[in-house]
Amino acid sequence: MAGSSVAFASPAVSAPMPVRTAAAPAFTAGLCEGTEYTPSEQMLDISGIRLDHFNDGNIVPMYGTTDRGTSAAVDAPVCGVRDVDGIAKSEWMYCTDFDLDPCAGVDENGLPVDKHNDEMGATVPSSGNPDLSADDLAVISWLLQNPAKLDGVVSGNGSEDARSARQTLVWCVSDYDNPLMADFKSLCDRNIGDDERARIVEIMNVTQTLDLVRKTPATGTLKAGETAVFTLNTNMYRKPINVQSSAGTELTVCGDNAKATLSANQLTVDGRGDAPTAVDLCLTAADGGDYSVTASVIPDSVENLHWNTAGAQCQVFASFDTVRPALMNASASVGYAAAPTTTPATTTPATTTPATTTPATPVVPIVPIVPIVPIVPIVPIVPVVPVVPGAPVPSQPVATPAAPAPSAPKPATGPRPVAIDGGAAEQNSGRNVAVAVTGLGLVGMAAAGAVALRRKRS
Repeated sequence: MAGSSVAFASPAVSAPMPVRTAAAPAFTAGLCEGTEYTPSEQMLDISGIRLDHFNDGNIVPMYGTTDRGTSAAVDAPVCGVRDVDGIAKSEWMYCTDFDLDPCAGVDENGLPVDKHNDEMGATVPSSGNPDLSADDLAVISWLLQNPAKLDGVVSGNGSEDARSARQTLVWCVSDYDNPLMADFKSLCDRNIGDDERARIVEIMNVTQTLDLVRKTPATGTLKAGETAVFTLNTNMYRKPINVQSSAGTELTVCGDNAKATLSANQLTVDGRGDAPTAVDLCLTAADGGDYSVTASVIPDSVENLHWNTAGAQCQVFASFDTVRPALMNASASVGYAAAPTTTPATTTPATTTPATTTPATPVVPIVPIVPIVPIVPIVPIVPVVPVVPGAPVPSQPVATPAAPAPSAPKPATGPRPVAIDGGAAEQNSGRNVAVAVTGLGLVGMAAAGAVALRRKRS
């Protein structure tokens, strides 16, 4: 597959959550992301009237971002739990009315109360904050889905400081003209002034795209160790995009990509407007096979937020839906040719033959030729003793030969013999043997300085 792309048009309005149809039993809710203290068991206990609210499809406020507030008055944002497709999901809820009561406390019996300990009804879903414009809703939606900076502190849900920065940025949009925010206008202007808000509105109104294609090589395969280049095109600016490559490969930003940074698996592209920016990503593989690059991101949309309120005197909260939004995905792949696995028989191995390996050249052992020595049988010599007339002839011992004994010689009757002829015999050794042996070659807000004011109701 050479590549794929997707587009996502940002809708303008969020919708209330559907009512739950199956009742859940009482339970202890989980903590919201980055909670830095231990809430009481009472805060987390979802039973009684709170369980009824949960089973009706409403969010149940539990505790504030810090432990400095009393049970009846909590610091924003507020952690609430609700049912999302059968999952009890705890999410941070951000206030969008600076001077109204969060209405997120609980009394000694765990019942929801306002700051005066007056019992409250359910915190029900809402289509948004009616006091905000469409652009305000779009900017707040973007702020709850993306990191932004407030005097150097990066906003988010992961810590008290990060949440404080995010809540202040939200108030800079929802309550910029509120008299109670007058002391914070300069802070808002520095961090989310008119130009930045206009940039965010552009992002939320464009058709968001994510496209990934193979650039080099456009076709065919690569050799192991060569570099493949993929091009990602997107107009989702300043939004972390998750990019991954196949195991055993390294992915980097390459080429002229001054507007893109890659940290771990998070790619961030700078820009604005509808036109996408192209970013080259390089991949290198050391072995043969098919390798891929994937990119995924949750597109920015106001429908990714869940809005809720407990009544006219209470805050309208906005929380990011961490379960429902679908990912945008794009991917592309490239093949690397496998290295040869066998060596042709006619090819001399490139490696040096180890000393312990039998030499490739046949060795014929030399068998020495044993000289043939003639074997001469030993013939016994019997001495001849002359006979003297008149004298007795003494008896003589006779030698026993190794070979069959010849007949005893008769006494000489004629002249004395002068010699006895011997015989000779030859013996040959077996044939020579030659042995041939062939050898084989083996071939990886700090508090942002903003003070959240609450106006006490008398």
